[in-house]
Amino acid sequence: MDVLQIVMPVLVMIILGMLCRKWKILTGEGVANMKVLVTNVMLPVAIFHALATAEYNKETGILILIMLIMLIVSFSLGFVLKPFLKGKYQRYLPFMVSVYEGGLMAYPLYTSLCGSENLSHVAVLDIAGLLFGFSIYMGMLGQVEDGGKIDVKKLFSSAIRTPAFIASVLGIIAGLSKIIIILLDSPFGGVYQSVENILTTSVTAIILLVVGYSMELNANLLKPCITTILLRMILQGVMMAGVLFAVHSLVGDSQIVNLAIITYMSSPATFSMQTFMKDEEGSAYVSTTNSMYCLVSILVYIILAVTIC
Repeated sequence: MDVLQIVMPVLVMIILGMLCRKWKILTGEGVANMKVLVTNVMLPVAIFHALATAEYNKETGILILIMLIMLIVSFSLGFVLKPFLKGKYQRYLPFMVSVYEGGLMAYPLYTSLCGSENLSHVAVLDIAGLLFGFSIYMGMLGQVEDGGKIDVKKLFSSAIRTPAFIASVLGIIAGLSKIIIILLDSPFGGVYQSVENILTTSVTAIILLVVGYSMELNANLLKPCITTILLRMILQGVMMAGVLFAVHSLVGDSQIVNLAIITYMSSPATFSMQTFMKDEEGSAYVSTTNSMYCLVSILVYIILAVTIC
């Protein structure tokens, strides 16, 4: 029942997005405008709040560093694996085998396993994902979508102007200074929370709607999607073993942390990727692959749930 409570809302919104396309309730231009709203306003606010209210200490710093190194390595290996995926979707492979869907998949699955009081363990891992995801990752995706070669100078210029990356940097500064924590404890805390809630409450639903709208279940997509899923599973299995070893060596062994790492690294590539994509065929490939990969996340969750019971 816990799995259904977590998965059904995700599936319902994805299916609704598919129906919106089939019944022409939404147009391609309307979805594009929704993407702009999410990437420029709603998502940056959500990122800022998450990082501004996170807890930072020595162990947090070590975990973030380990995850950042792992993300850079896995993303780089994605380019090495490109020959295994033939055809026009090959250019997206590095993006599909790295970075994780924390908020919509890993967070609720982990909370179901370990309780909301331990959510900070998986949230810490996601800090690295936010920093890397909304700088190098999304910057390079933008260049790939525009059909150009990877340009480091343009990548840096693009990153520092991206609202999500700016929100990440400001969020960490606010988190280290605890300014938002202080604000939340003040008489104005309720006002801040009300504004933050109304700006971010719908972000999950909109992203999933976009994912569903872009998704296509056809024979032409099946082979590249399954190939991508298998490559991600193999690469993430190796990366997971490396992260667990590094964390055990530098931070210590903890079942709660182990479960956070396994749950987080078993989630699909970030659904937010959809809001940055322009190519319709590429968007369909990414949406379909990520949606299918949710089954892997659920299977891992079931195995972990049986193991700890």
